[in-house]
Amino acid sequence: EIARNAGAPRPKRRPGISRAARLNLIDILSRWSGPGLALVAGVSIYLAIVAGRAYPVRATAWALMMLAALWTARRLRSDFRAGGRLTSRPFRWRASFTASLAVLGVVLASAPILLAPTTAPAAFGVQILALSVIASFVCALMLSAHLPSAAALALPGAAFALLTGLRAGDMGLVTGGLAISILSISGLYLANRYLEKSAAKRYPRTSLLRREVERRASPAATRAAPGSRIAQG
Repeated sequence: EIARNAGAPRPKRRPGISRAARLNLIDILSRWSGPGLALVAGVSIYLAIVAGRAYPVRATAWALMMLAALWTARRLRSDFRAGGRLTSRPFRWRASFTASLAVLGVVLASAPILLAPTTAPAAFGVQILALSVIASFVCALMLSAHLPSAAALALPGAAFALLTGLRAGDMGLVTGGLAISILSISGLYLANRYLEKSAAKRYPRTSLLRREVERRASPAATRAAPGSRIAQG
């Protein structure tokens, strides 16, 4: 049985996009994440001010958690864009940035539960829910170059929207939140596929080894060098 399985043809795996295409997507993620984090910061400040008038203790605790999560995410992005230590390791930076976004997404999505107690007016809770969900999905759209990073913002927003509806016992709110979440997550997936296809088309995979390309390019550079010196002289 082992010999028969060894001689069987192995299924061909579909090759993914090239390394250059993945690096291009990481660059897009680092550039587009700036406006998304700024939007989340603005919405968070507004929510903390509005909730702080009625529930100062809740607002202070939530704002401190939000500030820590935002500072970590923005620090990672700023270091990468400025050429910091993790710039030479873009894939490790992407993993660290996604982890910080996961914490940020949970804290932002928990605003309807942490800022609005069960005794709060219904309009107050719906306002906080709407702003937090919109900020989560818009920021996730700006992070669509990397699907796990986008999901780190979108999935907590969808989950806490459903929990808020179940907590209030409003099935209309649950149904509406579920429909909006499905449409938003589908849009994020389509945006990610579009960006990946664009990057793969711009930076296609090649069967040539890098050293082979360098070997072929070096004679051409050697032949062009004397001519360039004569032209300069």
